[in-house]
Amino acid sequence: MRDENKSQAQLSEELQLIRQRVAKLERDKAELKQLTKQLLLENDESVREYFDMYFHAHDMVISIDMETKKVLKCNMAVMKALGYSRAEIVGHPAFNLYHQDRVEDAKKQFRLIAETGEIHDAEQTLRKRDGGIVNVSLNATTVRDENENRTLARFIWRDITRRAVEIGDLRSENRQLMQRLSSNRPEHPEVFSDIITQNPVMYAIFRQVESIAVTGDTVLITGETGVGKEKIAEAIHRLSGRSGAFVPVNTAATDDHLLSDLLFGHKKGAFTGADSDRSGLIERASGGTLFLDEIGELAMESQLKLLRLLEEGQYYRLGDDTPSKCEARTVVATNRTIESLMTDESFRDDLYFRLRTHHVHLPPLHERKEDIPLLTSHFLERAAEELGKKTPVPPPELFTLLETYHFPGNIRELDAMVRDAVSKHKGGVLSTASFRQEIDEQTSVLHGGALPGAGEVGFAEALASARSLPSLKKVEPLVIAEALKRADGNQTIAARLLGVSRKALSSRLSRARITTP
Repeated sequence: MRDENKSQAQLSEELQLIRQRVAKLERDKAELKQLTKQLLLENDESVREYFDMYFHAHDMVISIDMETKKVLKCNMAVMKALGYSRAEIVGHPAFNLYHQDRVEDAKKQFRLIAETGEIHDAEQTLRKRDGGIVNVSLNATTVRDENENRTLARFIWRDITRRAVEIGDLRSENRQLMQRLSSNRPEHPEVFSDIITQNPVMYAIFRQVESIAVTGDTVLITGETGVGKEKIAEAIHRLSGRSGAFVPVNTAATDDHLLSDLLFGHKKGAFTGADSDRSGLIERASGGTLFLDEIGELAMESQLKLLRLLEEGQYYRLGDDTPSKCEARTVVATNRTIESLMTDESFRDDLYFRLRTHHVHLPPLHERKEDIPLLTSHFLERAAEELGKKTPVPPPELFTLLETYHFPGNIRELDAMVRDAVSKHKGGVLSTASFRQEIDEQTSVLHGGALPGAGEVGFAEALASARSLPSLKKVEPLVIAEALKRADGNQTIAARLLGVSRKALSSRLSRARITTP
């Protein structure tokens, strides 16, 4: 049965089944965490018994001699995933199992294990016998002898390719059903096909745009840089049914004379260099839509001319005494808070009230976190196609990492991040390294090392209104728990949010007796 022929009840039933499958995946994930923890923390004799008991586990387990770097033991999952026999693995250097381009990285990670005794959530690329690759997430720890010397390293490799694809498929199914069940979807979804979202606020905006597009009135679009204001303006134009062109103009950093010439045009001889008549963009947009972006940057002289254009519906070309009629609809946008500009007397009150006949405000990306996986997947496909590469598989932890970031550059910044990562990508599962580096750099520059997020202001207000301040000992577990919540239980990401090392966070978790999700 085709989706459009299914009843609401049938769609709801399918959605429930998908949620059950997602819940099972999460239970499997929790069980795997418990298995790993027990395997790494039990004493050596129990570990051997546990190793034998889970000999046929899906995750790959190997033991490596710290001195010779040779494999001492491996489970069936290693042989099955890589295609080698036991004789080809046990007794041979562990680095033979790595892809040749990742051997040096693996050696650095092994040295870190030797120094610290453990490593968590490290990404590695293994080499299959047939020449293929397997991308894995590594959790490792060491075993000490009676003299406290680290003699054995135990690796647990998790095939993140398989899990990423499985979770990605479920998310896609879930997303499609949620979109069909939403009563707030636009009547003309094809007009908004370039705007990728599953956010209910954005759906409400689409419906608002549909209702105001046909009026022909001026529209003010506000929102941070990179949220897609021009795309909304284009949607207004397409829905308006106007036969003319959509003409965008960026008014930022343009002085009054240049902007007047650009918009109104000029007659021959109007100024030095005006060797012939030239029509302006208003005339080019006749019968269509004139989109003026960054109007918060307009000089006062330009603001007055724009006000007259909107009120009188006519304008004068430079050097011409005969008025021309404006046949274009005007849509404007800004990332500035115009109310604050009016307070500073750098924006005309009368122009503001003339502009905001209809006001559309677009939310920033950090308020649309459910859109991040969808946008990331779209940008991955587009970047891979443009760069002539196979679309890489995003690991599940990538979405968790991105959802903790504030994205001051919004969708445009995410697009740039993905393009940079794909340009560095060499096959298999996408690495999160370039994303982490970019986020750390931007966080350091913009926020002095602290990532802003929802709830920070509320926490500060709660402290300010409290009769007495809680002790640091009481506050620390609350902050750690909040970081783990935002990181979806990923301790590496939570540690980065808190500005401490992964090892330091583990120590604090043990001391505060906080259990991870």
